[in-house]
Amino acid sequence: MTTRQPYAPPKRKEPGLIGNSISAMVQLLTWLLVSWLLSVAIEWIGMAYWWTDQQAEHARSVFEADLAYLHPTLIENSHSLKQRITRWTDQSVQAVANISWPTYEKVGRGTGIHSSLIALRHWLFRLTSRYQDQLLAAQWVTQTFIVRLVLILFSIPLFFSLIIVGAVDGLVERDLRRWGGGRESSNVFNLARQSITPAFVSACVIYISLPYSINPSWVILPFAVLQGLAVRVTLERLKKYF
Repeated sequence: MTTRQPYAPPKRKEPGLIGNSISAMVQLLTWLLVSWLLSVAIEWIGMAYWWTDQQAEHARSVFEADLAYLHPTLIENSHSLKQRITRWTDQSVQAVANISWPTYEKVGRGTGIHSSLIALRHWLFRLTSRYQDQLLAAQWVTQTFIVRLVLILFSIPLFFSLIIVGAVDGLVERDLRRWGGGRESSNVFNLARQSITPAFVSACVIYISLPYSINPSWVILPFAVLQGLAVRVTLERLKKYF
């Protein structure tokens, strides 16, 4: 009599390097989109409750202050790649600034268009006229988003430098713990490993969403240090034997 073998479900194939890279890129883009939406929402709420007198001028002042952090420190005596990226940033900012909303003259033209399309354009005109300050503030916030995104891009070498320092120090501490008979701690290892990526994401979200202009190093540097510490603890608590 043959015995029936228990059913073993097929093992799930783990994604490779390309799959993990694409997943990480999609998650990063998602968080950047969330940061942009959050910054626009904060600006609109501030226009309603906090800076009611300034309205869209508040977002404009924040953009001009952040733009001042980008140009003097990066254009002068910088690499050609940074200068090229800075020019692309100026072009992107100018493209956002050139976005125009429907006006009465634009809506009134084109009498040969279908009546439903004309009605839709009239509705858009009334909507944009009513929320003109909010739309203008969203334009300034979008330009600020582009500038801050470039500043974060230029800060990536700082993250890599602290990651390398943390990795070297962590591996040295692991060897000392290995030869000294130190205890294993999988909980600390998992907690530190799971904190590496959120440290960078948190720096992006918090810096982009701030409704005020601030020196980027005051926000980015603490999170870069936290990421380096997370890498250090992760490699320090790595298994002594495999």
